[in-house]
Amino acid sequence: MILVTGATGKVGREAVEQLVALGREVRALSRKPEEAGLPEGVEVVAGSPADPGSLAAAFDGVAQALVVLSGDVAGEARNVAKAAADAGVEHIVFLSSASVLHPLSHGIKEEHRAAEEAITASGAATTFLRPGPFHANTSWWIKTVRENSSVRDWIGNNPGAPIDEYDIASSAVAALTGDGHRGEAYVLTGPEVLTSEEQARVLGEVLGRELEFSVAPQEEVVEVFAGITGDRPAAVTNVAALHSPEVPWARPTAAVRDLTGREPRPYRQWAVANAAVFG
Repeated sequence: MILVTGATGKVGREAVEQLVALGREVRALSRKPEEAGLPEGVEVVAGSPADPGSLAAAFDGVAQALVVLSGDVAGEARNVAKAAADAGVEHIVFLSSASVLHPLSHGIKEEHRAAEEAITASGAATTFLRPGPFHANTSWWIKTVRENSSVRDWIGNNPGAPIDEYDIASSAVAALTGDGHRGEAYVLTGPEVLTSEEQARVLGEVLGRELEFSVAPQEEVVEVFAGITGDRPAAVTNVAALHSPEVPWARPTAAVRDLTGREPRPYRQWAVANAAVFG
């Protein structure tokens, strides 16, 4: 039995579908099982990593788990680790973040580092997947692209190798079903280095119109992030890290190819598949 948390999110749902296609026995954890809409044959159980009381039943009889978290990542990881330890889970594939390797200290880095430490303390064998920015992060541009064919970028314009969620899910499935991945950590990237402006150009070509591009000043982004989280000091350090040119995803890695046996998807493929949402 393989348990998937975050099973209705972009990565979790795709991983569930791929595991089912391989004939694996899958249990999915969902806050609202009646709305999960997962493939036939998946055992959907009610619960959340944020609710420790729901995890004992979710982990009962589970050999492996794909752990995808949101919100209080470190706190949820501690809940999951205890439940996994109590259930005797053999192997946990944890969707972490490449930010744990960032040279600057910031909230996202420290959250995921603490989460990795908690998962390790469960006693299960671990595989850490550390993606950089997702292709889907450009969904932040939907509103302005629709309204006035413009992109207001919040993370600076430094080059990086963003990754498709499909490739993250495929890497997770490979780590769960293949040999030699226990005890490993993989930095996951896409196949190409792009700036945000270059992503906007690709998206504009796909949509058939030119998109005006601008980068928001860091001060503006701090105010936006602080307004969302209520934590201004964390917003300051997170924004500084996102704008830093020294990021672990600055160049492509071979991890997706090594895990899945194929090249990761380029941003243009994501843009084509999601063009309709930009209007």
